[in-house]
Amino acid sequence: MTEYKYLTIVVNKFDLPFEIKLATPEPEVIDTELIDRTVEKISENIKEYDEIFSLENNDSILARFQDGEETGLMTSKTFREVYEQTIMAEQMTRHYFSSYFNGKYDPIGLLNGWMIDQIFNRYLLSLLSSEGIDGVSLRCGEDVRLASRPNIDFRWRIAINDPKNLGILLATYYLQNGAVSTSNEMRSLRKEKSNVEQVTIVSNNALDANIWSSAGIAAGTNKFPEFIAKYRLTGVLVDKYVGMENFRDGYSDKIAISK
Repeated sequence: MTEYKYLTIVVNKFDLPFEIKLATPEPEVIDTELIDRTVEKISENIKEYDEIFSLENNDSILARFQDGEETGLMTSKTFREVYEQTIMAEQMTRHYFSSYFNGKYDPIGLLNGWMIDQIFNRYLLSLLSSEGIDGVSLRCGEDVRLASRPNIDFRWRIAINDPKNLGILLATYYLQNGAVSTSNEMRSLRKEKSNVEQVTIVSNNALDANIWSSAGIAAGTNKFPEFIAKYRLTGVLVDKYVGMENFRDGYSDKIAISK
């Protein structure tokens, strides 16, 4: 059985740090100059996103948009794409996912997932063709995207912990490729009365995982099963009283889903 070592690089250019992790059976054969160049490009990319979406910078496109200046939708392809994604997410989730708070547009609910996918596809996937790198992952907060070199038996281990006691392991996913997002905070204007404490979604990309984990918290135990069935979602839900409920490709082990 191959023994893997994990190289971790953290980029602090946004509200939350971005953690790059490389899985390698032979660290000594990795092209360190390639890694340095890749990290530099990622750092520059994240800095660009920060300049567009920062709320601490009053001159950012997002800050100006919140003040009523909508020119960013025409001048910034990046801002327009994120804006369109938030609108589609709201419609798809029947507004259980929200991008407006206190009357102002705020895309933070899906921004982490969107940025992870952009950076991962642009810079990290190609590293799998480099000698010595069998797996790559990118994490920001509770969102992570990962991939493995084709034709090898390497899987990333993703642990899901109890929201009330992080020392208790609820579930473990072993994934070759995909994304995982966990939400335990309500960030929606529309919400149902429920006892859902945490929702984890496993998907092909970080954006979808992020959207549905957020929507699941707001939709709650009674409403979220409809989305699980319709969109064939995979993940785990933690209810204060019912406990842990697993669902895979639209089917649940405990939630009664009407077809």
